[in-house]
Amino acid sequence: MVKRMLALAAVWGLVSGCTGQSGSPRDHAASPSTAPAPGETAAAPAQPKAFPAVSDPYTADQAAANGDVVNVHGEMYNLDKWQMFLANLDAGVPDQLRITQYTIEGAPIFYELVYDGAETITYTFDNSRDGFGSDAGRPSTICRDIELAEDKDRGSYYKLTGCDNDTYNTFWLPDL
Repeated sequence: MVKRMLALAAVWGLVSGCTGQSGSPRDHAASPSTAPAPGETAAAPAQPKAFPAVSDPYTADQAAANGDVVNVHGEMYNLDKWQMFLANLDAGVPDQLRITQYTIEGAPIFYELVYDGAETITYTFDNSRDGFGSDAGRPSTICRDIELAEDKDRGSYYKLTGCDNDTYNTFWLPDL
């Protein structure tokens, strides 16, 4: 119980520390305080860790236990990890996250996001386990931001922006 309270306090402190920044709450550009001083060079971000292994079948319970943000037809798990990822974007803290969304037939589709802590988000799309789709071959793109958008048919959702190719069009996460 004490560990949980300490972890919650640490997360709350990090998130509440981000609210004092100027700009909109969805503005994920690095703040001037995270930029190196004149004459200094920025330290290279730490190498991202490998995402947890995926077994076959990869159930929503397994995905949630691995720390994935999970979307099973609008029922979301581990949304706190998504909120932490967004807070880390705001704060310029390197982070990575895997989102697993399930098709109507129950196949997992993976969206892997790796933020370098400075200015780029590497996004990789993996639909290789979707037997009813065509395997896209794990394409990636480099993006600059994540924004909340509105669509009359889909409602509010998150999208990637400032990307170097059209792979970003495969990313979609509802704002629940």
